[in-house]
Amino acid sequence: MLERLGELIAGGELREALYEFQEQLLHMDSMAPKEASKLCVYEATLWESLEDSCAEFDAIAKGLSYNQKEYELFYMLGLYYININIDKSYLCMEMALFYCTESEDAEVISDALEELKSNPALRVRNVSIMILSYNDLEIMKECLDSIEETMPKGSFEVVVVDNASTEEGISEFLRSRRESASYNFVLIENDENLGFSRGCNIGAAACDPGNDIFFLNNDTVLTPNALFFLRMGLYEDRNVGATGACSNSALLQEIPKAELSQYGSGKEAVMKYAASRSVPMVNPYAKRFRLTGYAMLVSRDAIKAVAPDLKVFDEFFSPAYFEDDDLGFRIARAGFKQYLCLNSFIYHQGGSGFGGNNDLMEQSRNKFIDKWGFDIWGFCEPWFEAADEAIEVAGRFDVPIRIIDFTCGMGATASYIKQHCPLAFVAGVCRSSIEASVARNMADEVVWGEINTVRLPWKPHTFDIALADKEYVSDGRIAECLKIGGIRILYSTQE
Repeated sequence: MLERLGELIAGGELREALYEFQEQLLHMDSMAPKEASKLCVYEATLWESLEDSCAEFDAIAKGLSYNQKEYELFYMLGLYYININIDKSYLCMEMALFYCTESEDAEVISDALEELKSNPALRVRNVSIMILSYNDLEIMKECLDSIEETMPKGSFEVVVVDNASTEEGISEFLRSRRESASYNFVLIENDENLGFSRGCNIGAAACDPGNDIFFLNNDTVLTPNALFFLRMGLYEDRNVGATGACSNSALLQEIPKAELSQYGSGKEAVMKYAASRSVPMVNPYAKRFRLTGYAMLVSRDAIKAVAPDLKVFDEFFSPAYFEDDDLGFRIARAGFKQYLCLNSFIYHQGGSGFGGNNDLMEQSRNKFIDKWGFDIWGFCEPWFEAADEAIEVAGRFDVPIRIIDFTCGMGATASYIKQHCPLAFVAGVCRSSIEASVARNMADEVVWGEINTVRLPWKPHTFDIALADKEYVSDGRIAECLKIGGIRILYSTQE
């Protein structure tokens, strides 16, 4: 059915190929997924020939929404990135070879990979998947299966630290899996449950020192290409320190429940939801200053900067909770960006490692306050009411707008606005240097000091929108910043 389209493209008859493609496009909804993805391969090839890179990218993304294992699309995505980001090009080629089913094509992809490897600019590392194990035998089997089914051989190792599981069969299963694995599988069996921080640190010390580390709970299942897109985020640029995935159960990283419920419930719902959304995106990252530790990919550069002794998680928070907040805060202060990857999805069941201790969360929250002098829960969420209004107002403008946020804190609101309005310029005013040290990775520019008197580095009357808590910001300060006719979005945290 698609042979004629392929022949026209191969023969350089692009005008006729366009007509043929449009004809085939009319029947796309009735095609089987693999056939639809193949049509997208031809479409991407057509746009590449016509030098329309945006249309080519869209065709690749559309094709992967039909078939997440279409190796030709990964190969084309690798070519798309080859002069833009060599690291992302390599990761795409790696997946293309992993999924490739044709020996001749495999040779072409292998040659491309070898050429990329010879480039001294390439910095992609393999990944150590460090799994903290405690009970949950059945889903842990699925967790390991999902790794093997979605990760190219030679690109990863698995390090499992079992925290003295009490469920029958865990030890036997892990030992058997270690013996049968076709990749490096390290198993460490603790004599007692050492908690999350200590268990993960033991695992981190056992990881290959040249690898990035993916900290993963054992009660998780990777959807196809979940870790690929996390790695793509990690190598977006040299300043990314960590990436995290969306999930059915992950604090501040949850898939909207109303959307997920349309696909049912449980693991199958996450798999179905991810199938059409785990694709390349133009703007796939939301900046964060902390990521949930259930599934967190951390670059080796960030680990060297914040944990040269490989005590990645502060054991002060043992046995659990807030060690991931602490790590994210340290990574942010070290100058690294952290991304929530909006095209990466992981099912999280929710384990039983620390059940029964209802006070543990609050105890660890107080530990964080004792260590850093502030409550991070006061900074994690955007000021949704004000931010949503700013986003709605921004939609009325025909050109990118300038927003000044007098409620910047650590930048959660600024990041949320930029996620929805990526072309907006967002300046933040922070109360302290510790806030600014984190917010600088979230907003475009920040300043810190007493809100009403600190000297601002921006020209007066150059902002279209001002966000402010009216209890703390004077009318004069706001007027100083806004253009004539600029919009004030005022709320009070005291109400």
